[in-house]
Amino acid sequence: MPYEPSDEAEAIASAYKEIYDVVIPDLNYYIRQIDCRDGCPVNTDGRGYMLAIHAGNLLEGYKIARGPNPFASICGMICGAPCETTCRRDRVDKTLTIRAQKRYLDEWFGLGKEAHIKTLEMSYSRGSTTPKPNGKKVACIGAGVASLTAAHDLLRLGYAVDVYEMMRMPGGMLTYGVPSYRLKNDIAINECAAIEFLGAKIYYNMKVGRDITMTALFEKYDAVFIGVGLWKSRELPIPGADSPDIIRGIEYLRVLCAEEQWKIGENVVVVGGGNVAYDVARSSVRNHTRKVTMVCLESRDEQTADEFEIEDGLEEGIEIINRVAPIAVERNGEGRVCGLRVQRISSLFDYTGKFTPQLIPDTQFVIPCDTVALAIGQALDLSFLNGWDKKGQLQIDRGIIKTDRGTGRTSLPGLYAGGDAAFGPALFITGIRHGQEAARAIDEDLCGTKPYQEFVGEFTEISPMRNKEYLRTKFALPSAQPVEERIANFNMVERNYTAEEVHQQANRCLQCHVSPVFDGSLCIKCNGCVDVCPCNCLKQIPLSKLNLDLGEGNVRTAVDNFYGIDSAETDPLDLDIIGSVMLKDEDLCIRCGLCAEKCPTQAVTMDAMNYSFRWIG
Repeated sequence: MPYEPSDEAEAIASAYKEIYDVVIPDLNYYIRQIDCRDGCPVNTDGRGYMLAIHAGNLLEGYKIARGPNPFASICGMICGAPCETTCRRDRVDKTLTIRAQKRYLDEWFGLGKEAHIKTLEMSYSRGSTTPKPNGKKVACIGAGVASLTAAHDLLRLGYAVDVYEMMRMPGGMLTYGVPSYRLKNDIAINECAAIEFLGAKIYYNMKVGRDITMTALFEKYDAVFIGVGLWKSRELPIPGADSPDIIRGIEYLRVLCAEEQWKIGENVVVVGGGNVAYDVARSSVRNHTRKVTMVCLESRDEQTADEFEIEDGLEEGIEIINRVAPIAVERNGEGRVCGLRVQRISSLFDYTGKFTPQLIPDTQFVIPCDTVALAIGQALDLSFLNGWDKKGQLQIDRGIIKTDRGTGRTSLPGLYAGGDAAFGPALFITGIRHGQEAARAIDEDLCGTKPYQEFVGEFTEISPMRNKEYLRTKFALPSAQPVEERIANFNMVERNYTAEEVHQQANRCLQCHVSPVFDGSLCIKCNGCVDVCPCNCLKQIPLSKLNLDLGEGNVRTAVDNFYGIDSAETDPLDLDIIGSVMLKDEDLCIRCGLCAEKCPTQAVTMDAMNYSFRWIG
């Protein structure tokens, strides 16, 4: 019969109000503990290449960085680095410099065309560099990272891939949207050239909707991928802002990034507070303007730009006026721009989170200028649909192509999309993932495949006596050009690490693949591991405080198997007499090994998990 608790037992049990939810770890659980890998859209193992750097094995480090990413070099230069946002070290003091360390590997291996061609053999993608042609043809619209990643993955599976690019150079926003003080065009173009070498046929100066129609593409190809990006600047609906002499940020950058000339005034006001706005502002500083002022609705803490962009902009003399709304472009008697009228705002959002700027009465003022540049957002240019008989059947949602997340499928069979045109402005590394996902979906739809990754893990006990120097090493970014020099050129602002610097920074990695493992048969419940833990991530609790029914009962099964009981029929008071559980908070653990060092019975060991995978299907 099932156990029926007495009133006394219920009263005692109710005193245990705090019930803990736990997870029984499996291989995927331990892989997810590598937070930088888990935070990267393409699952780059930053921990892996940082450990390789510190060990002096740079080739192995580069292979790990390149494996999941055909654009590893550009990510080493300009990636928004979501891996650093999720990095466990950030909970200790300051995140690891994962992106900058990747750049070190990139430059060590080489950034030329031939070097990138060599990396094709390092890819983790399915297939090979010499596949058997499968007779299927795919068209990619645009030669940005989403399209070329899709091309890279499909070519390895035997597809013939043609790319239609409206510009004279490949790379999309890499080439025409990122200023050369952040990324040199040659790096992006050489990385694209490797995919051309793999077999992609790129038709340059060929704009879909002008030189060829979508109708013609569907007649010629088995599938079409749209990766056109967001090439239109959003307009500002205020008096005077619709004139041709108002600079549109995306168009401005497109000209400058192609190393062409754009005449600009001496006193520029940039409207916007995001990364593109800073690209426009900082490029203007280098384009021989005398003064650059930025105005944005957001407060300093609300700005969407990366922190380094804001700080670098301030160093370069850019003035930022926060919490103001543009009201009108002021013009003199000759019709030329002479200022931007703005008004202060008190807040951007209401209590529900809805965007509702609140203007402060009687706070208007004019910022004198001779040039106004708009960088308040990007929009999709739908002209690529011109001349297509099915144009009305493609669903557009809030200005972008309605696209299935995870597959890139659109509302029309055979048509796929990715990158900013499908999901809105995002990081380059996210666009790379979109290309990978779309390639898998295309292959599934055309050839019936259903691939998945099979992981294999190996656990090895290591010494807990870890040198604690890794905790004392301070965060340090690479050095940069002095401000007075960099504002006078378009050379890259950030320099590369030296060999000594990168070795030191790589040593800061907490090694998230290492975990303390507890052997309950050896534990004497002395609580020494709990006492010594510097992060308070360990806690010993009685069995009655454990939620035994999580994971379809696998927690209860684990407890019952270990203690040889049937917990469902056991008095809660007896459960606490029978045993206890050691909990570990993964968010806090810094892999210091002190718990294993302290344990008098060696019930705690430090085990390193190394994994590999292969594609199935």
